[in-house]
Amino acid sequence: MRKKMLILGAASLLLTGCGDHSVAEMFQSEKAEMKTEKPASNSEQKIVPEVKVIGENGIGAGIIVKKEPTMLYIVTNGALVASKPAALVQFSNEKLVAADVYYMSTAHNIAILQVKYKASVNVPVVYNGELDRLAVYVDGLPHTINKYSDKVAAYYVDADEELPLGSPVMEAENGEIVGIYFNRQHEGVSQPYILPFRDIVQLLDEWIAKGMKPKDRLSQSKNLYAYIEEGDKEAVKHAVDKYGKNVFAYNSDEVKIFIDTFHEHLKAAVSIDDASVMKNLTGAEDLQSTLDGMVAYYASKNAKIHFSNTTIKSMDLVGQNIVVRAKTEYVLTNSAGQEALANSLMRYEIFKNEQGEYKLIRLTAEE
Repeated sequence: MRKKMLILGAASLLLTGCGDHSVAEMFQSEKAEMKTEKPASNSEQKIVPEVKVIGENGIGAGIIVKKEPTMLYIVTNGALVASKPAALVQFSNEKLVAADVYYMSTAHNIAILQVKYKASVNVPVVYNGELDRLAVYVDGLPHTINKYSDKVAAYYVDADEELPLGSPVMEAENGEIVGIYFNRQHEGVSQPYILPFRDIVQLLDEWIAKGMKPKDRLSQSKNLYAYIEEGDKEAVKHAVDKYGKNVFAYNSDEVKIFIDTFHEHLKAAVSIDDASVMKNLTGAEDLQSTLDGMVAYYASKNAKIHFSNTTIKSMDLVGQNIVVRAKTEYVLTNSAGQEALANSLMRYEIFKNEQGEYKLIRLTAEE
C-alpha cells in the first residue's frame, strides 16, 4: 500500500525481408555472392539503396547502409543536414518520409539518418580496391576518379554540372559502393571530394550501434554550419509542401536539451526548497506560481526526485509555440528513504523568444 501511494505521489509531482545487415559485413575483398531474395510483401515495397535527401537549405542524396525490420540507416553529407536534426528522404518509389539525423561526424562531414520505414532493399557491398582512375557512376552518370596531389590521399571526380551533395559513388562494373561525394574546403577553396567508405566502414557500425546524444549532435552540427551551402530553396519548399509538414520548423535537439534542463532545475528546486531557480526557464506567471507551490510541498515532505529517461512521443508547431508530448521516467524518494519508480506522459508547450531562449509556458499531464 505504501509503495502504491508513493507512485501516485510521484505522478502528481509532474501533473502540476532482408533482416539486419551490418555495415562491416558489406566490407568484403571479393565480390559478394548473389543471394536469393524473398519476394516483397504488400506492406514491404522494394526500393533501391540510393535516395534523395532534402535538407533545410538544399537537396542532395544519400545511400542506405543498414536495414533493420522497420528501420533504415542512410549516410549523407553532414553539411547538407547540419542546420536542423531532421530531413526528408525520397525513395525510388517517390515516397517522401521524415528522417532524424541520428549521428553527425564533423571530422568526416557526414551524417547518418534514421528512417522508420519498412522496405525491401539490397544494401550494397563496399568497394575495397584501388580508387585512382577507377570508373564509377555518380548521380547516374559515368565518371573517373582522380587523386589530388595532397600529402594525404584525397580523391575527386570532374563534373561539368554540380553533383548533389551526399551522392553515392558506385563502382561501374559491379555496383559496389566506393564512397560519397561532397565538397571539401582546402586552403580556403571549395573542391569536389570523395570520402571512401573503406575508411569509415568500421566506424559506421559503431556509430549506428551507439547513436548520439542531442547535445553532442548539436555541437557537431554547429561545427559544420560554415560549410552549409545554399541550394534550391524552392525545391525544398515544394518537397515540404508535398510531405505536408514542415520538419524544419524548429530544432528538435534544442527542444530536447531544454526539457532535460527543465528536469534538472526541477530536481534542484525541490532539493533546496526554492523554485526561483526555474524562473529563467518559465515564460508564464501562472506556471511559475504552480511550480512554487509544487516545489514547496515536496520539499516539506523531504522528497527527492531523480529523472532517468525522457522519450519524445511527438513534437509539433502549433501557432507560435512548440508542443511536445514526452514520457518521462523518474524515481521519487520519501523521507524514509523508500523509492518508487514511476513515469508520466506530459505535454510541454514551449515558446522561443527573439533572443533564441526557450521558455516553458504550459505543463499538462496526459496520464
